Amino acid sequence: MYKIDTYYNVFPWHANHFGSLHGGIYMNWLIDTSGLLMSNVSRGNYLLASVDYIYLFKPARVGDVIRVVAETTAGWESSVEIKVKACIKRGEKEELGALGLTTYVAVDENGRPRKLPVKIGSDEEANKRREKRIEKKKKDILDQEDLLPGMTFGKSYIRTIYPEHGFGNGILYAGKMYTMLDEALAIVAKLYSRGNVFTGSAGAANFLSPVRIGDILEIQAAVEYTGNTSLDVGAKVFAINHYTGEKRLVTRTVFSFVAIDENAKPKPIQKITPGTEKEKKIFEERLKEREERIKLSKALQETELCQ
Repeated sequence: MYKIDTYYNVFPWHANHFGSLHGGIYMNWLIDTSGLLMSNVSRGNYLLASVDYIYLFKPARVGDVIRVVAETTAGWESSVEIKVKACIKRGEKEELGALGLTTYVAVDENGRPRKLPVKIGSDEEANKRREKRIEKKKKDILDQEDLLPGMTFGKSYIRTIYPEHGFGNGILYAGKMYTMLDEALAIVAKLYSRGNVFTGSAGAANFLSPVRIGDILEIQAAVEYTGNTSLDVGAKVFAINHYTGEKRLVTRTVFSFVAIDENAKPKPIQKITPGTEKEKKIFEERLKEREERIKLSKALQETELCQ
């Protein structure tokens, strides 16, 4: 097993307007550290291939120190599964703040998978997780249509990708993408709930196509489930070549948010009744995923410790 620790100080420019660490920056730091570990293990270039989940269990505040721990959990010929968690230092103690499971792939100078220089190995459970990712990827590739048509509430977020957003290899850095995703999806959640929201989690995502510097990034985001105080906002991310008009699906994912009042307490939201067959199918899928997500969240908080 390979492992690495990094430390971050939460400064005012990392916080949202109510003093908590911005969810997108929180995720960015998890990806920073897991990516740094992948760089050490692979001894070269790499790309984020998939995210199984990212849970934001506890908010960090301005002034907090966060220790982020990444460790390998499995490895195959060119890919490595990495667990990453954030521990919030509170005096002499640490509290589990966030937890994610990611997979990276080692690539050559042309962005093609290359063999890892070390052997990590994998057990039966890791191989099952890998098969689940592969099945989701096959499903995602077949669904290239725009997300917004047929959905009750959604918005589109568009921006150009500049060098400040990328790796040295000219590809959008995954941590930056998650910051953009959180911002775009939180805007939809805020507009729908008419108030502030906390990011609770990011769901499974496979990265199907790289976003290159100079591309136009489009995030199509729509409300895909509503509970009493929480809502799921799904996203399809596309990369657009503005010279040719080519539009490539980059990833498909869903973030969960909790609507909060002025005292940062959960507040009720209006529920959506699906109005189309497409929306009904998505809502049914999200309800099932929500039950699995809550079950996994509880299990992880019972077993994962900060030491």
